[in-house]
Amino acid sequence: MAANTSQHSDESSESLDLMMEAGSSSFEEMEDNVPLGTQPYLFEPEASSDEEINQQSSPESTDEDRLGNTDWCSCGNCPPMSTIEESVCCHEIPQVMTVLEEDPGKPCIIEHNGFEPVCLHPSSLRTAYYNYRQHYDNLPESNQRMRYIGYRQLARWCWGWLGKHVRVPLPACAVQKIRNTYPAEDGVYQGFNMA
Repeated sequence: MAANTSQHSDESSESLDLMMEAGSSSFEEMEDNVPLGTQPYLFEPEASSDEEINQQSSPESTDEDRLGNTDWCSCGNCPPMSTIEESVCCHEIPQVMTVLEEDPGKPCIIEHNGFEPVCLHPSSLRTAYYNYRQHYDNLPESNQRMRYIGYRQLARWCWGWLGKHVRVPLPACAVQKIRNTYPAEDGVYQGFNMA
């Protein structure tokens, strides 16, 4: 009986992968073709509209004076970033501040008692990877994979479920802490706005 269930699960997963590769444009289209018993995202809350999320999380200042300095940082842990979009402090993002308020007395999200176990701990990130692996084409375990999952865990922790293709700015202090924990072998980092 267990072998039969495993076989059905493998077939369902393969069917879903084929539909995604074929370019099904909506969840409803895919849902009509998904084998009985497979219900993706069953326990995920519905996301707000992209526009609403982007309005909530966009930094107030987009001035050029954010580049090359940390005058915009309120937590004291943000490094100078290479783009305006990356130059965002945890204190500028309402969703991050809500999480930060859960641990009174901590001036920065990276000092929150939950940051290390949620965003940095190798065992947590390895486990979380299995929820995201369809996005990363089975990346081998590496610092790059650990960084990406750390960013995703931060977004999930602060924003909850965002929906497909919804991007939010991550605080520079948290990005830097994740990068320092799992550095790029070549020293080059890609953008970090995560869904």
